[in-house]
Amino acid sequence: MVNSELANISNEVKIELTKLTQVNHDLVIRVVSVLNILFAVSDYFTAPDFWIRFLIIRLVITGIFFSVYYFQEILKIHPKWTLYIAYLGCIIENSYMYNVLDAATLQKFTLSFITTFIGAGLFAIWNLRLSILAVIFSIGLNAILFVILSPLTITEFLSNGAFLTFIVAICAIIPIHTRLTALTKEITYRFQLAAASDVIANKNKNILDSIEYAKRIQDAMLPSQKDLDALAPNCFVFYQPKDIVSGDFYWLNKSFQEEHEILSVAIGDCTGHGVPGALMSIMGMSSIQEIYAQDATYSPHHILDQLRKKITLNLKQTGELGEQKDGMDLGLIHFYSDKKRLEFSGANLPVWIVRNNTLIEIKGDRMPIGIHHGKEIPFTLQSIALEEGDWIYLFTDGMVDQMGGLQNKKYLSKNFKKFLLSISHLTSAQQKESIHKEFQNWKNENDQIDDVLVFGLNVS
Repeated sequence: MVNSELANISNEVKIELTKLTQVNHDLVIRVVSVLNILFAVSDYFTAPDFWIRFLIIRLVITGIFFSVYYFQEILKIHPKWTLYIAYLGCIIENSYMYNVLDAATLQKFTLSFITTFIGAGLFAIWNLRLSILAVIFSIGLNAILFVILSPLTITEFLSNGAFLTFIVAICAIIPIHTRLTALTKEITYRFQLAAASDVIANKNKNILDSIEYAKRIQDAMLPSQKDLDALAPNCFVFYQPKDIVSGDFYWLNKSFQEEHEILSVAIGDCTGHGVPGALMSIMGMSSIQEIYAQDATYSPHHILDQLRKKITLNLKQTGELGEQKDGMDLGLIHFYSDKKRLEFSGANLPVWIVRNNTLIEIKGDRMPIGIHHGKEIPFTLQSIALEEGDWIYLFTDGMVDQMGGLQNKKYLSKNFKKFLLSISHLTSAQQKESIHKEFQNWKNENDQIDDVLVFGLNVS
């Protein structure tokens, strides 16, 4: 059963389809109005006996449908009707001409009659029902006028062009219907895509808003610059998340043990980055804070042992095969400022000390905070005597793993060592700025591949 295509589509699609119809049909009517008059010149040579009569018919028909077109907004006529009226007008004038001509002249007019239906098939935008009605109207009118006016027999009438025109008229229904269906689908898909884009945009906004809020929570847990200045005036932190929130974190605390002041500094690199990494970082910071709150006299390796227990417990890790190995790499120092001594324990992260243009590397244990392949053993405590002027550096792997440079390779530890040696004479603020410039110059147009965190502390 054939239904009106426009009855089943949304108002938005109807409005858009009407706009396209307006533009399309306006152009066709202007062209047809001009051509229909110009064809009168052809009539003068093709059918001179009927020239004046044909000219009058053309002028009347053209005047009617052009008037409808001109006043369509005042009359509130849908654009499809303006062209449909013009189409019916051309059928009327062509039917009259068709049925007063002799056989030889009829053949000359056949092409122009066929053009009427072909043109409608290419440019008309109306529904299938109107196309069928137009063809029925054409056949019926030609049948009536043939009986009244035609000097030909039915065989002569059909064999000299009428039958071919009849076939073309029927076939013209197909492109008209196909054109409307295709336009309707195209516009519908366009609105669906726009609606889907709006949904996605709203969801993205909600997600970004949530991540921005998560960033505020994460930033609130990280030591502020004011905290850094109060705890360790001669330090800096270069912190550049890959995404809005970060899987890297840093934590500072000052305590006293037997009247010795201890500055505790931890930097962590959690599994992943972005939101998953940020959730792990918050867990890491809060867990470290809980351990220090229980007993601030713990040594760094004991802190890491306790932290590993908390992380595996909170993540419900059992070590089973196929289990997600979430966790973190961590470097933790206790700096005794009065004794100029450093205690360090690391989980896959080292501590570097620059002294007199020489870099001393103290490596951490080759195991993370969390479940891993291999036997679980206690973390190691390492201690080193410091000298005034030494620089202590803790960092995650974001800097050394960054792709860039002329050959688009990793930055690597060896280059970072050389760079830190070259800037170790600068102030903390100058070193932070230098590291930032070095990172940006190396990365250049490449994407940042991981969170970046570098902590520096001067022994004074």
